[in-house]
Amino acid sequence: MSNFKLLAAQNLDQYALSQESKIQPLQLTSPAIEIMTNYSRNPPLMLDKEMPIDEALSLMKSAHVSVSLVSNKLDGFIGTVSLVDLQSSRVLSVANRLGVNRNDLTIGHLMVPKSQFKGIQLQTILNSTIGDVLHTMEHLGLQHILVIAQSTMEIVGMISARDISKRLHIPIQISPLPSSFQEVMLAVGHP
Repeated sequence: MSNFKLLAAQNLDQYALSQESKIQPLQLTSPAIEIMTNYSRNPPLMLDKEMPIDEALSLMKSAHVSVSLVSNKLDGFIGTVSLVDLQSSRVLSVANRLGVNRNDLTIGHLMVPKSQFKGIQLQTILNSTIGDVLHTMEHLGLQHILVIAQSTMEIVGMISARDISKRLHIPIQISPLPSSFQEVMLAVGHP
């Protein structure tokens, strides 16, 4: 550390917290950009699709993330995987459907492919409220929505219903929309 200079530090006995530094609590009417995870400041956790689910679970828990991007060596970003999915009964359901042992599953088996994901333009986020984004997520049945920059064709961030719930202290219940006839039938109670 000899390349850095030592800064003067002062005793705080006579100091009070600045009124301007108190952060206003977020509300549904707050700018949506305030709740976005910005990937240029906080790079996303990126897991390889061949990673075993138990290893992915461990990494996601230690990184304190509820969703991770999934990649492969050829195409880069190919989808997302959530902590909820890796801990749900869906794991055993997929293992049974594929006829494999649970320990042989990878996150590639459980990920949501990027073709099934939705994104909102960064410019739209800059001109929207948290409530607008949450309403859109509820309408689309999405727990997470990616933020994209059309000018560079890049994914620049993510907004999570879990983060909104945690930061605004409100309960959020988003049900995924059925994507197949079988899921529609199960949703209305027909086996």
